[in-house]
Amino acid sequence: MVRFVVMAAGLATRMGRDKLALPWKKTTVLGHVIETILETIKLHKSESMLAKIEIHVVSRQTIDTYVSEDGIREFREQGGIWHYVPSPQPLAQTLNIGLQNINNQIHSYVFIPGDQVGINVQELSACLGEVLRLCPDFLVPIAGDTTGSPVFFHKRYVPELLALQGEQGGRAVLNKYPDRWLKFSVKVNLFCDVDTPEQYQALYNKI
Repeated sequence: MVRFVVMAAGLATRMGRDKLALPWKKTTVLGHVIETILETIKLHKSESMLAKIEIHVVSRQTIDTYVSEDGIREFREQGGIWHYVPSPQPLAQTLNIGLQNINNQIHSYVFIPGDQVGINVQELSACLGEVLRLCPDFLVPIAGDTTGSPVFFHKRYVPELLALQGEQGGRAVLNKYPDRWLKFSVKVNLFCDVDTPEQYQALYNKI
C-alpha cells in the first residue's frame, strides 16, 4: 500500500494570497493536484485489485474551497482523508499530520506540494508503478541533473520523518542516504510549481 500526502498548509507569503485557490484548467491549483492523484489511483486500481493506495491532504481550508462537488464525491469514493488545519503549519508539522493513523499495510509514502501544477497522470503513474513493483528505500524523480517532487519514502524512514522540526522537509532525510536512491527519469516540466504571481501567470498562459 502507498499513501499520497498532499502538503497544502503553508503560508505562501510570496504570493500574497491563497495560491492554491487560483484557477488552473477546469479547477484550482490544488484541485488539479488532487485530480491528478485520483486519476492515477483509479488507473492502478483498475490494473490490479491488489494496488491499495491512500490519499491524504493537509490544508488550511476546507475541501470545497478548492474542489468541485463532483471532485469531492470522487475524493470520498476513493477513501480520501482531508486534514483541516486552519492555522499555517511549518513543513515538518505538515509531514507529521500526513503520517498520522499509520496503516501497517503501507510500505511507502509520497509527499506532493499542493502547488505542483506540473504533475501529470502519465509520469506520476510511472513513478507509482515502479514503487509498487520494487518497494525501494527512496524513489527520486530526476530530469538531467535536477531532482524534485514527488519523492517516495519507504516506511522504515517514518521515524526520521516524524523527528523533523520547523521548516525541515523530507529532503533532510533523503539527503542522508544518496546511495539508496532509485532515480527515475522524468521530464523537467513535472517539477513546475507556483511561488510568485509572475510565475503563476507565465505558467497559466501556457495551459
